[in-house]
Amino acid sequence: MSRRFPSSRTRGFTLVELLVVISIIALLIAILVPALSAARHQVRSAVCRSNLKQLMNGMFYYIADYEVFPGTHGLFWFQGLFGTAWRRPSGVTWDGARDRIVGITVTPPYVQPYHLDPAFLADVPGKGTIFSYLRDEGVYVCPADKPGKAEDSSIGGGGNGRLSYSLNAYVGYKPPERLGGFTYVAASVDNALPGGKNTRSFAAGQKVTFPTARFMTLFEEHPGTNINGSFPDGNFNELDRIATRHMPAASANRPDAVGRASVAFLDGHADNPLYPAKTDGRSLFTEFGHPHYWRQTGPPDNANISTYVKKLNGPCPW
Repeated sequence: MSRRFPSSRTRGFTLVELLVVISIIALLIAILVPALSAARHQVRSAVCRSNLKQLMNGMFYYIADYEVFPGTHGLFWFQGLFGTAWRRPSGVTWDGARDRIVGITVTPPYVQPYHLDPAFLADVPGKGTIFSYLRDEGVYVCPADKPGKAEDSSIGGGGNGRLSYSLNAYVGYKPPERLGGFTYVAASVDNALPGGKNTRSFAAGQKVTFPTARFMTLFEEHPGTNINGSFPDGNFNELDRIATRHMPAASANRPDAVGRASVAFLDGHADNPLYPAKTDGRSLFTEFGHPHYWRQTGPPDNANISTYVKKLNGPCPW
């Protein structure tokens, strides 16, 4: 009587079955990779906004002690341009970066690449006037901002490794209640809005109100202008750009690229509004009615900015 034993040979995959498995894996990768990338962008954007909120808390603690916003480099620059230059001891700006400005002449105080310069690492952000209220270097850097060479793209490439954010150049040493609006003393016409397709004009004598929830105070600055050609100054003016690197809706190198940039407002909240790539401060200030010095075309707006800046009670509270 014969016995039948189970065969020890196992059946392998056919070529068709193998191709089906590979196709399924490829399909899953195609579905999951964009989702994971989007999730990564969302996490970085959320952390970036959290950083800005914490920095605004540091600003408010400073205001509680001194009754004014901490200083900016732009404030010193305008004092020298429109009035008597203020002396500049170290550690008088919010971010800690020093300058060697004499009058309106800038001499770079640090050596590029900044993230490898010991002097820069020692100053920023540790010598900033709000650092004692935070004691956390991490909140000064967006997780999407890695040290390296800046690029002329919406993402901006590498930053300086210590400072991703910049303070509105015009708020330094002003109490928050003085930032509720501005009355234009001279006409300011045809100012470009973000995207460059529309403009906004302001007439002489026109009063513009700045709601605290719309007054842009801290910006995630584009690395190309944060380095600023001279030194990373933590100072956002109309010639600077925002970094639209969060959840970009188009390729960073396309002319129609858009993305989200983290911005903190005067009421303390932070948001990530969608803007065209390479949006500059000039168009952002125009959007909520804030005066700015360097026009899109023509001479600088001396009349309005000198009025806005000279209302300071300076010099600063050292």
